[in-house]
Amino acid sequence: MRCLASVLSLCLSACASQPGGVAPPELPRQSPLCEQYVAAWVGHFKANVARLDGVQREVSGTELDRSRQALELADIDERSCRRPLCIIQPQAGGRLDSYCGYRVANGTTEALYRWIPWTPHHR
Repeated sequence: MRCLASVLSLCLSACASQPGGVAPPELPRQSPLCEQYVAAWVGHFKANVARLDGVQREVSGTELDRSRQALELADIDERSCRRPLCIIQPQAGGRLDSYCGYRVANGTTEALYRWIPWTPHHR
């Protein structure tokens, strides 16, 4: 299991590297409702990982439910919002961590994709 986690971590760190110190491309902006939904979705994912790790007892889906209702009222399909990929990463001692980001086309021949970590300003 450790070997698999090491290989996965190595592969993902290779995806995360920015060749030549090139700044990651900016992601196209989404509607404010999609931004709120994605932030709630990532928060819910991370809270669930914290629950699985034993750090948090309960996961509330209230904010996620509210953001889904707002999308529905605006007649926006949540699938049209660009959610990041979120990954659970095993840590030493059986702990769990998670991170989220976007896999975007690199545009060079060195690598097919770049990894852009999700942060609130990348909503």
